[in-house]
Amino acid sequence: MRAPTIGRCSSSLALFLSACVGCASAAEVDNVDAALRHRDAGKADAGKDTVASAPDAVVPPAPDASTSPTPDASGVTVDGGSAGNPADAGSSAPADGAGTSTAAWRPFADSSPWNTPIAASAVVDPSSAQMILDFASVPGQDKFWINIQDYSVPVYFVDSTVTPMVTVAAGLGGTGFRTGAANDGVDKGSGLAPIPSNAMPAVGTDRHLLVVDKKTRMEWGFFNAAQTGAGWSVDEASTQDLAGSGVRPPESVGPWWAGHGPRACGFGLMAGLITADDIRSGHIQHALVIAYPHIRSSTYTPPASTAQGTFGDAQPTRGIMCGGRVQLDPSLDIKTLGLSASGLVVARALQEYGAFVGDYSGAVSLYADESPDARAYWDSGILGNDTAENIPLGRFRVLQLGTVYDNMN
Repeated sequence: MRAPTIGRCSSSLALFLSACVGCASAAEVDNVDAALRHRDAGKADAGKDTVASAPDAVVPPAPDASTSPTPDASGVTVDGGSAGNPADAGSSAPADGAGTSTAAWRPFADSSPWNTPIAASAVVDPSSAQMILDFASVPGQDKFWINIQDYSVPVYFVDSTVTPMVTVAAGLGGTGFRTGAANDGVDKGSGLAPIPSNAMPAVGTDRHLLVVDKKTRMEWGFFNAAQTGAGWSVDEASTQDLAGSGVRPPESVGPWWAGHGPRACGFGLMAGLITADDIRSGHIQHALVIAYPHIRSSTYTPPASTAQGTFGDAQPTRGIMCGGRVQLDPSLDIKTLGLSASGLVVARALQEYGAFVGDYSGAVSLYADESPDARAYWDSGILGNDTAENIPLGRFRVLQLGTVYDNMN
């Protein structure tokens, strides 16, 4: 078994340099970019007193081949719409992957690309075979790894009307954290967030931290979070409306900062995360998020809103770009793979909803809630790092990509 420390290793905001060209001074770019790039070195080796929600914007459609064989340019509304599945319950043990149990609570509207099943008529991208050949043959990384103990995302569910707000100072303030910024040319921002006093960021250099209020359907997401007295400092902070589409406006369209999120590809941290509720319900009813070493840098397609920066294994000449949607061959009989009950639940989700490429990682990685409560559940024999390792990487396909943006990073 590979050591957990070689799990998820992102280059998430190394793309910051391209985002700031033309909108911030060279000194500002250098200061923030240096801090954000530093975390990547060597990792693949082993305003108001309330936080604003995201503004509505119109962007090209997400690469969801279940809606149309040829994505059009009519646009979808960003972070708007009705709430998704309000259920918040489930059985005590996972089902066999057939999806017969009570549905778990999930973020985003039912119409979100994260919550839209892949249609039987989904169109495969013309370059799918080439991309999957590379995806399945990264040296030393030929199996799925589920990040649990580190390099994942601890989720703290709160009642934001009760949990005290604390000040968060962000090196890059995305949506909801621009109260400290004089204008769009200033990258720093600050805001308030209901971070519990016992909250701890993820183990590992990314130090993600996620706070969610299910009632108001709001996410506060952070990258490289550290507690500083009564407040917190982070390299990136942003909010996301969990009743909306889960799609930020493209960074290339602007305002540049609105497209940024805690992940390299602009995603919020709740998007694509495996939760204890998911596994208890026996049926994950949303797409997952996936990261791997050969993620294509520089370009992205919605629902991604930013691109992975170029460094090390992440190059602009190979791999699947941010926002690319992969699907496990729906004709594959997953019950022949020797998976546990939880493994079957994960495999079924990869057939029905697929996964969006969301970050760089030192391993082919999926992500499970890293919070203490979730860890206690996983550690009872429910989910391990190797739970999905028998799912064959070569049996995936890349669905047709939508509009492609170039961050030139």
